[in-house]
Parts: sequence; C-alpha cells; structure tokens
Amino acid sequence: GNSEPALRSAWMTAVFLCAFALRRKPNLLNALGTVWLVGMLVDGRMIFKPGVQLSYGVVAAIAIGTAWASRVFSWMARPDPLLHERMLTALQHRWLRFRRHVAGSLAVSLAAAIGSSPLILFHFGLVTPVSVIASLVLMPVVFFILAAALLSAFLGSLVPIASVGINHANARAASLCAASAGWFAHLPGAHFQTRRPSQPQLTVFSLDHGAGAACFSGTDGSAVLIDCGDPGGFRHRIAPALRDLGIVPDAVVLTHPDGRHVGGAAPVWQTFPIRQALLPVERARSPGYRAWLEQAPVRRLHMDRLAPGAMLPLPDGASLEVLHAPDPSAVNAVADDRVAILRLHWRGWRILITSDAGTDAEIELLESRTDLTADVIVAGRHATSSSLADRFIAAVAPRAIVATHADFPEGERLPDDDVAYWESSGIAVFDTSKTGAVTLAIDARGQLVLDGFLPARPALVLRR
Repeated sequence: GNSEPALRSAWMTAVFLCAFALRRKPNLLNALGTVWLVGMLVDGRMIFKPGVQLSYGVVAAIAIGTAWASRVFSWMARPDPLLHERMLTALQHRWLRFRRHVAGSLAVSLAAAIGSSPLILFHFGLVTPVSVIASLVLMPVVFFILAAALLSAFLGSLVPIASVGINHANARAASLCAASAGWFAHLPGAHFQTRRPSQPQLTVFSLDHGAGAACFSGTDGSAVLIDCGDPGGFRHRIAPALRDLGIVPDAVVLTHPDGRHVGGAAPVWQTFPIRQALLPVERARSPGYRAWLEQAPVRRLHMDRLAPGAMLPLPDGASLEVLHAPDPSAVNAVADDRVAILRLHWRGWRILITSDAGTDAEIELLESRTDLTADVIVAGRHATSSSLADRFIAAVAPRAIVATHADFPEGERLPDDDVAYWESSGIAVFDTSKTGAVTLAIDARGQLVLDGFLPARPALVLRR
C-alpha cells in the first residue's frame, strides 16, 4: 500500500483536510498547488511521469470544470416546473434526490474525462468515452473500499478479527471494481485505439533473467505474441510497449512451459483480447503454464497444440511453421528440453525461432534431415545445455542472429567466444542486452531490416 499513487493521494487528502484544522475554507486548487510545489521540490523529475500528470491533471480538471459540467446535466436535477417541491410525495422526493446525485456524479465524471483525455491520448493513444458512464458504478464502490480500509485500520489494534473480516469484504469489493471496469471496457465503442503500427514487424523484446518474448504484428493492429516473458516483464515492458505502438495481440504461441516465457497467464488475457492460444505440451509442472491449460478454457480461449509440420497463418500473409514439437510424455523433463522450434515465412524471408532450445532438440532436427535454412535466427539460451551448436548453425546458414543475454543466472549468458566466432563467419549478431528490443521489418524494396532500440550497433539491411 506504499506505492507512489497511494502516497500522492494520502498527501493530497492530508493537505486538503488541514484547512478544517486551521478553520479555513478548503480549496481543492490550493491543496493541489501546495502538493505539486512540495513534490517538485522533492523530485523535479516527477512532472514527466504519466501517473503524476494524470493524477494531478484529473484533480485540476475536476476543480475547474465541475461547475461547467454541472450545467450540462442541470436538466436532470431540476424538479417538475409545474409541481412545487413541497407537494412532492416521499417517493418523488427520493427520486429527485437520486437524480441530483446522478447529475452531480456525471458532472464530476465528465470533468475528469475531459481533463484526462488529452493525457491518455498522448501517452497511450486511447480515447475512452465509456469512462463517463463507468464512473457512476466505480465511484460508489471505490468510496466503500476507502471507507472500509479506514475502518479496518481503526479496528486493527482493537478487534483484529473484525479487521480481517473487513479486509476480506474489501477484497471482494476491489474484485467487483475490477470486474466492472473490465465489463465496461468490453462494451462496443467503449474505447478507441488511435495508434496503428506503420508497417508489419517482428519485435524481439529485451528482458531480464532469461525471460523471452516476441510479437509479430500487422498494420491493422492485429498481432500474435510468441511467448510472453515473465509476469514482471510482461506487465512493465511488453504490455506498455505494445500499447505505445498501437499493437493489440489476439493470439498467443507458447514455445515451452517455462515460467519466464508464459507471462503469468492471466495478466496476458486480461490485458489484451486474446482469443486463441497454441501450446507445445498438454502437461507441465510450471504453475504459470498450468494456468494456461486450466484457466484459459474458462475464459473461452480457443486452445490448440503445436503439431510438427503445421503452418499457422499470421498477419500480412505470413505463416509460422512448426519444425519441431517436444515429446508430450516427458512431463518431468526441464522446461528448456520441451521447446517447440518455429520458422516464420514472411514475403520470401525465413526467420528461425529456436527460443531456449538446446543441443538435444538441435540434434533431433539435424537427424530428421529437415530443411532448416533461414535468413535470421532468433534464439534464447538453454539453462543447462549449450545452444546454437556449430553444426546446427551450418545447417541453418543464417545471415544474422538475434540472441538474448542475461548476466544472471549464469546459464543465460551469451558466450563471447560464440559471438566472436559467428561474426568472424560473416554472421551479424544482435545481443539484446546491448541493443535492447530488436525489430525486423521489410522495407519498400523488399529488404529485411534489423534494428535495435539502442544505438549499440547500426541497423542491418539484408538484401536478397
């Protein structure tokens, strides 16, 4: 509960309520200005944070715009002009009070929506007209949550059992709040995405501690996630990056049951409208992967299994070929020994996605005499075995390798000797720990362009 938004809210409330202690008329704009000034003196960089801009911007909009917004809904709060209020029945009085309460809530909600819309549009590329109506439901629930939290804090040292019960009830109220927001968000026309990717691309994310994720997207905003990273990486890097690009994945392909690649399951389909998930195996020990198996069907996600030789359609006319699928019976094998190896076919280019596959999977593919040639390899690291053996590299004959690297754990490190050998063989290497996320796109001439987010190395243009 000691997060920055909570601290900002507590600080704002404390300053606002100080007016009563000083026997002054409270003024929301004065309180906002005081909090803003002190906050800027403590940390001058806070002004650049989207959360700070939204928090203070919405409060300022409510303070300035509520009076104007009240006139918009004044018709709702007016009594019958032909009937004096003293002549109203008890039921009619209650109905009038209810209408006035709704009108006041709508005025506050409209002012907040108008104040926050430019910031939401700038930072997230979203327009959310449903927020005006959704607030009518959310505000009473949030009020109950805050009141219950204060009551629980008061009773915590006096009647601990009562405090526990109140906290459980509050948890249900918070779940109701989240469910209500989700329901409103799924209404037709509830929100609009204003950003669209300018060109189809494959984005390989740079994550920590051996986590892995990539996303293939089209120009219409549709996309497929190929692995989802670890829960923290998905929440703090992948999801914000995709939102910023205007990419909305509707399908997921998981290469293996590794907790650092499945995104924590529920956060993925709660963040994006995932309709389909393709999984490599039907049983695994990973809790995150089991959540995909057990909870995703309840969410009405279409589940299917990756089968060797299958061709999966992707945006922009591309397709994803399953070259290798793991043994479904090897339940007790480590996750990195149960990797599906995929090859992306895209406008005549081939991109091999090996994920965390190790020597055993590479040997199986080599012995099957499958055509493995590809222009680019996108590879992770096997936790306990080596990856991208010389014989395998020779069979693929890539012109570039996009490889992940993590200092910890040790098994996720990209060996310097391997990089030096590949580069001496004429293979360009993109180390995501140095380049950041790497995008692969096809330009107007049909050339494949690889470019890192950080300027660690220049963009690479592959010609046919």
